[in-house]
Amino acid sequence: MAAYAEYKIEGKIAIVTGGGTGIGEACAILLAQAGAKVAVFGRRMEPLEKVAAECGKYAEAMALSVDVSDEQAVRDGVDKVASAWGGVDILINNAGIDLKVEMGEQRFETYFGTESAGEYMRYMAINSLGHYLMNNACIPYMQKKHFGRIVNISSILALTGIYSTPPYVASKGASLTQTKSYAKRYGRDGITVNAILPGMIDTPMKEDSPPEEYDIVASITPLGRVGQPMDVARLALFLAQDDLFITGEGIAVTGGS
Repeated sequence: MAAYAEYKIEGKIAIVTGGGTGIGEACAILLAQAGAKVAVFGRRMEPLEKVAAECGKYAEAMALSVDVSDEQAVRDGVDKVASAWGGVDILINNAGIDLKVEMGEQRFETYFGTESAGEYMRYMAINSLGHYLMNNACIPYMQKKHFGRIVNISSILALTGIYSTPPYVASKGASLTQTKSYAKRYGRDGITVNAILPGMIDTPMKEDSPPEEYDIVASITPLGRVGQPMDVARLALFLAQDDLFITGEGIAVTGGS
């Protein structure tokens, strides 16, 4: 906790969606290490409970099964956290989905333009609507304290639009522009809203990526490697700090690629 004392996160109340694996797991643990009470939201309880147990080594933690595309489930989950701990200070909107591919197939080459309208809307429901619903449920609690920190995990593809399918890219672009709208609306309430735009990060979501994809990304990245979940989590922690004069921004975590 001492290492992050200047961030004044100790005692804050945080929710991390998609908190059971990858970037969400890293964000939750780092927030707990900084002294925040952490609630991890997701659909599968087993990984959530493991992350909550790890967070519990440093601060209070809980795991809740919440589908972020379900408005009532979101409100119930947020209300439960606020009732238990006295509000919500920090929200990390990390829950997201990507296309699952077969070994040897490529998103951009094999699947481009092939997904149905229903599949398209599923991306939007999780990657963009999920942020919208979580924001709307948490912000009233933040307004009561005149303090809030919202960090939306988008993607560098929101800017580049390549190496994936149109539905995924569109949902991440919506997340970024929505971030800017919320930042403008709620800045006067002491609430900052920023987005992180990761490049390729070594998470379970990328488990179906062929090894050569990792090699290619590392070769074109000035810092010489694929990103790790903690690379994103460190920036999320920075954007969650008490004294912050940054809002409405999308910050890339790509190693310079």
